Amino acid sequence: MSNIEVKSGDTVNVSGVSTATQSIKLKEESVNVSISGGAVSDAHYTHTQSVPSSQWTVQHNLGKKSSVTVVDSADAIVFGDVDYIDSNNVTITFNGAFSGKAYFN
Repeated sequence: MSNIEVKSGDTVNVSGVSTATQSIKLKEESVNVSISGGAVSDAHYTHTQSVPSSQWTVQHNLGKKSSVTVVDSADAIVFGDVDYIDSNNVTITFNGAFSGKAYFN
């Protein structure tokens, strides 16, 4: 990757991106960035908790402290305490036992 100087109001086009992580340093506040081409995606994982429990232990293997959204069996969002064991494992504790899904991004 080469370094280029970008001035305020400039547009930067990035094409042929082939990895999930790209970084661009901007020195100015007003720069438009367009990323196209290549296969850009973010890792995600869905955990299904079929047995009702008030504590879910999940190994997602994403290699990061991901965001977590939990829904019950009726697809209503449920809030719990997320404890990041490490970059691949979490424990989520709730006030009561239920089954549902946890989405990791």
